[in-house]
Formats: sequence, C-alpha cells, structure tokens
Amino acid sequence: MKFFVAFILFNFMMSSQGFNDKRILVLTAKEMTSEVTEQLDRLQKNSLEVQKRRLAVFTLINGKVKAIINSSDKSLEFVTKNKDNFTETSTLTLYLIGLDQGLKNTFKGLENPQQIFKQIDNMPMRQAEIRRNRE
Repeated sequence: MKFFVAFILFNFMMSSQGFNDKRILVLTAKEMTSEVTEQLDRLQKNSLEVQKRRLAVFTLINGKVKAIINSSDKSLEFVTKNKDNFTETSTLTLYLIGLDQGLKNTFKGLENPQQIFKQIDNMPMRQAEIRRNRE
C-alpha cells in the first residue's frame, strides 16, 4: 500500500512540474527583420542537427507565435502559453528553453548555430541522450 501511495505521489509531482517533449528556441523581435531571416536561414541549413537535438524553433514577432522547424503540439502550446515571458525588442533575441521548461540561455543578435548546439550538448539531459546512443 505504501508503495502504491508513493507511486501516485511521485507521478503527481512529475506531472505538475512538467517537461517539454523538445528543447525550444524562440526568436523574438518587434518585426521580421533581415537579422531574423538570416538566423532562420542558418538554422534551416542545419536542420539535421536541429532534429538530432530535438530542438523546436519558433518565432515570436509582433505578438504572434509561428512554428518554424521541428515543432510539436506540446512545444507550440508551451511557447504560446509562455509568450509573455519572451521580450520582443527591436533587435533579435533568442531564448533557449530546456526539456525541463527552464530558460537555459538568452542570445542577443545573430548566433552561430554551432554555438547553440554546443550549449544544448552540454545540458545534462542531452549528455544522457548522447551516452545512451553510444551504447
């Protein structure tokens, strides 16, 4: 009986904390600028690397969320629900969100996708995925 209660309690705690099914990168700006377009082009040229890291890419421009690469219903729901947490400025800002729904990094301006991938590859859950895939 104690095991059953502990199991139910554990499941409740895990579901209330919540996890994303994908890592999320949100590109924000007040309008679609050449900088935003360039960043999207850079990411799309690395779409295999994006998919390998289970990264979903979204834009948040003028208050509107748009799925760009590798999105899911759950990741879209998360970004839409939390869009007020992502500041839209006149310059490009990138928000990197982990599977645990925590903000991992904020990048200002154009960013090399390899730097974003390096940041993701250093995350504990990604390290576990890498180890698991080697076995």
